[in-house]
Amino acid sequence: MKKILLFSRDPGGANVVTPLINVLKEKEYEVKLFGKDYALNKYKQFGYGGIDILNYLQQITLESITDFLIHESPDFIITGTSADDFTEKYLWKASEKLNIPCFAILDQWMSYGIRFSEFTLAQIEEYNFKKTHSYLPTKILVMDEYAKQQMMKEGIEDYKIEVTGQPYFDYLINKNNLICSDDILKYKKNIGCVDSDIIITFATEAITKTYDEDDKAQDHIGYTDKTILYEIYECINKISSECNKRIIIIIRLHPKDEINNYSDFISKVGNKNLQVLLDKNTDAMIAINASDIICGMSSMFLIEAAIIGKPIISVQIGLKGKNPFFLNQTGQLQTVLTKSKLENVLNDFIVNQYYASYSLNFKNGAIKKVINFMEEFI
Repeated sequence: MKKILLFSRDPGGANVVTPLINVLKEKEYEVKLFGKDYALNKYKQFGYGGIDILNYLQQITLESITDFLIHESPDFIITGTSADDFTEKYLWKASEKLNIPCFAILDQWMSYGIRFSEFTLAQIEEYNFKKTHSYLPTKILVMDEYAKQQMMKEGIEDYKIEVTGQPYFDYLINKNNLICSDDILKYKKNIGCVDSDIIITFATEAITKTYDEDDKAQDHIGYTDKTILYEIYECINKISSECNKRIIIIIRLHPKDEINNYSDFISKVGNKNLQVLLDKNTDAMIAINASDIICGMSSMFLIEAAIIGKPIISVQIGLKGKNPFFLNQTGQLQTVLTKSKLENVLNDFIVNQYYASYSLNFKNGAIKKVINFMEEFI
């Protein structure tokens, strides 16, 4: 029986490797699911008990990872692609040294090149100046042809990239088909929502955590989660005061975000027609289906909502540099860049119940493609 080693560190990485497990086991592979930090909690949400790699290693270095792989002796490795952690990068480098084939699966349409460099996201300016890719797996698997072209523009060669689709999208589509109205009603009841209420969910991205502090984040990208949330809140607060509809804003926390980061904000906001709540643990598909509209910056949560047909708004007031949101880059959805535009869009949705349509369709099949492609190497 051949052994497949799966690893991720970030939530997005956990999302792409976990859907492979059942199919790999059905094909009678031995599967070892390793993780670190945020990925371990994600595995639990999928119903799996991942192994913390730090139980095996005192520190993460190329040498320790090489020894780890020698001990585990996998026939194949599949990982996520963290931008701020080097565990996956060392796995790629060590697997190359040991002649173990290795795939890395991209989870999102952003940070295409830096994930394979010696830099972190906080060092984006240094990366943009140098653009070297010192850590490359056997193959990088991407969502679509657009992602492949963007990676090639970063300087990663064509032969390293394969378009397979994103396994998590298969999972989302299948999971969404299982969500029933009782699940949604129960969620709404738990937050005190009645039929006439409007639920607007805001998806955070832990931007400040990525850049260490608010000032650095604003210097790099022009906004933070909190600045955008405040702009959205101000617009909704004004609209709610002028209409008879009760609105509930749900702050959907990124897995890297802490609840207490928003405690002060929650304590100072709201009126008789507007309630603001925090949510981190509700099943994503239930939270999305229960929402009337999803707001955020460029979060995967927006993409997830778009895949199942929910209205979304990308808000990036203060944006510096290139817009990171995939749907804006491809011309499918225009990001809101000014407060006046945001107020108009929200007013149209809340008061006039109008929102411009768009299409985002991903077909099932990524899991099968990834595994079939893997089998060409073992």
